[in-house]
Amino acid sequence: MTESLPEETAIPQFSLDAFSLAGRTAIVSGGSDGIGRMIAHGFADAGANVVIAARGVEKIENVVAEIKSKGHAVLGVPTDVTDPDAVRALVERAIERFGQVDVLMNVVGGSQGPTFKRGPLLELTKHDFNEAFNINVTSAFLCSQAVVPHMLERGGGVIINMASVGARDYRLPETGMSVYNMTKASVMHLTRSMAKEWAPTIRVNCINAGHFITPRRARTEHPDRRARSLAEIEIGRFGRPEDIAGAAVFIASDAGAFFNGSYLDLHGGT
Repeated sequence: MTESLPEETAIPQFSLDAFSLAGRTAIVSGGSDGIGRMIAHGFADAGANVVIAARGVEKIENVVAEIKSKGHAVLGVPTDVTDPDAVRALVERAIERFGQVDVLMNVVGGSQGPTFKRGPLLELTKHDFNEAFNINVTSAFLCSQAVVPHMLERGGGVIINMASVGARDYRLPETGMSVYNMTKASVMHLTRSMAKEWAPTIRVNCINAGHFITPRRARTEHPDRRARSLAEIEIGRFGRPEDIAGAAVFIASDAGAFFNGSYLDLHGGT
């Protein structure tokens, strides 16, 4: 089927309403903290019903309370997003509460966590390697696999995966971050495969985040390393919550309707 071309004399039309997520439902994995929390607020402020999935019940409750205080609809579902049964239950809860899922934002991930460490390659165990892949890649695969049949049946949907500028081939690997960067490169390739397989019904894209100061980073990062990170950023500041929220809302909304199978580097210039 050939799409008809617009008349050359037609005046282009654009409305800021294209950025609205009103009437849509978005699941944010890892939405209880850090970048995920920022994005959950952004989606809610743009009008979406938001479903927050994470392991920590207390943190989920805190963010749910924050979003409710602004008058937005939100649901918190404690979920281990590396467990297929838990992920299926998450999607079912979202549909039961809001009737649909239009956006999936896969944020869960990290360079280290309660179940694995980061460090030089010779200091890592097989468990560290496998668990880093499980948290950063398998979680995105399982959440997407669970929600896609629903999106296909409804005739549309958007998936956004969170990667990192550390995965890009123009950056030299930093000692201690090699496995993390490898997993995020895998997320980038997974994004492209998803976009190819599920188009044109579902758009799939990836955000490669640069240096954002999250609560975890503020607690654990040495001041010297933070200073080096800041020196790399051409605009002279770290990423702010509104920077990542704005990017995610753009991709999820009709304003990003032609953005598919792509990667958005969000790093302030490095």
